Amino acid sequence: MAARRLPSPSQPTGLLVHLIAVQSDTKRTRVKEVLRSGLVHVNGVSTTQHDTQVGPDDAVEIRNERAPAVRDLPFEVLFEDASIFVLNKPNGLLTVGHKREKNRTVESIVNQALSEHRQRCFIVQRLDLYTSGVLLLAKTEAAQKKIKDNWGASEKFYHALVEGIPDPPHATLTHFLSEDERLLVHASDSQNSGGVKATLSYETVKQHDAHTLLRIQLKTGKKNQIRAQMSAIGHPIAGDAKYGATTNPIERLCLHASSLTLKHPKTNQRMSFTAPLPAGMDI
Repeated sequence: MAARRLPSPSQPTGLLVHLIAVQSDTKRTRVKEVLRSGLVHVNGVSTTQHDTQVGPDDAVEIRNERAPAVRDLPFEVLFEDASIFVLNKPNGLLTVGHKREKNRTVESIVNQALSEHRQRCFIVQRLDLYTSGVLLLAKTEAAQKKIKDNWGASEKFYHALVEGIPDPPHATLTHFLSEDERLLVHASDSQNSGGVKATLSYETVKQHDAHTLLRIQLKTGKKNQIRAQMSAIGHPIAGDAKYGATTNPIERLCLHASSLTLKHPKTNQRMSFTAPLPAGMDI
């Protein structure tokens, strides 16, 4: 992990005061942001406390990445740095809360973990309650804005186990989505339906008996888009009774966000994150 060693103070002083003094060419707001991010280490230990006392015998350094803390979380953390937090969301966990559930959500759980370092998360995308897989959160408002502004350039792939055998085995689907009073999303071929345009591409990975595993690339990101569009062509996702499925081979919705590729909001480096298929989906 790369680090920049700073001069030690000649006499005991507060950490923030020292950081501002030795980085006189950096704006105070930026120095404070770096300190809050957990990138500042004193004697090898990350700290965000501005009044931490440092003296001539203390080693002060700024690292390019902050090692994620050891946390007891109900999901796997795929990547974390000062700008983003990427996890493998499990089936059955909300991304954000609603009036009936506010605490057991990805947003709440991550915020509680980050609060130890006076940080919080910012929502970039959402996955349905019963959809698992790669989910990205921002750790600063600036990162959230940059990711959202460039979200259309990101590559989002899902895997879905659908009923039947789609013909052709690969295709691009365009529908117009509208939601009824029951919160059911309908996919229509007609632009006159008044719905919002939604596009995806799918390709067949493998087939087994009455099911087909598809790899799906989202061109747009609309609520229940994959579920509604696959149902509209007669191949609902297995386990999705709401959209017409009659089978449930692994006792859950067989939809998984398998990979996400985008530019890092801080470094502009192109990064890819993947989450393995849940047990039973890889027929």
